[in-house]
Amino acid sequence: MKLSIIVCVYNEIKTIEKILEKINKVNLSTDFKKEIIIIDNNSSDGTKEFLKNLKVSNEYKIIFQKKNLGKGNSIITGIKEASGDLTVFQDADLEYEPDNFIRLIDYLNENKLDAVFGSRIKHHEDHFYYKLNRFAVVNLTRLINFLFKGSFTDVATNHKLIKTDILKKLNLQSKGFNLDFEISLKLAKYKFKCGEIAIDYFPRTYEEGKKINFSDAIKSLFIIFYFYFKS
Repeated sequence: MKLSIIVCVYNEIKTIEKILEKINKVNLSTDFKKEIIIIDNNSSDGTKEFLKNLKVSNEYKIIFQKKNLGKGNSIITGIKEASGDLTVFQDADLEYEPDNFIRLIDYLNENKLDAVFGSRIKHHEDHFYYKLNRFAVVNLTRLINFLFKGSFTDVATNHKLIKTDILKKLNLQSKGFNLDFEISLKLAKYKFKCGEIAIDYFPRTYEEGKKINFSDAIKSLFIIFYFYFKS
């Protein structure tokens, strides 16, 4: 078995080395190998140069976008490259712990699921810095559940573990952060078996480099209705 880990990167020179160390330290079972796919979205803060030095080690599959095409585009690019049985997404900041991979895999296998999300909402503590972000996540998730008969609590979570063959069949189109919502609604729409587990989440502020904003919520709302009315 192989786990493909898609790491999307844009101007993360302060955290990229640390997150790769954490990914490499994840102790999967002996049945699993790791495939680490890094997509750099044309970083300009030194991240690109750091990754070019890594490429020499041949431990990673690294793709450099020639211009910033959006996080969703990076994930779609990574999915095309993925050769693992399962694929998981990992941001290059330190908001999500790669150790979650183990629990996500165990839960998927134990319950014979097609996908497992690591939910920030199911956790007993509220980890969101910004109330508006939490409001958008909760209510857009509820909208997807209502329109597509889903049962999610956090469709915007970065930690999504999904069978790779299913991901490749979803025909994903969204180029920005709204890809999270497209993935979730399509999993629900096509009746794939999905589950969730609670995860810890360590949010950063906009001053620390957080990139998602209110306009992304509007774009995500558009995507939800677009795929609802699309035949």
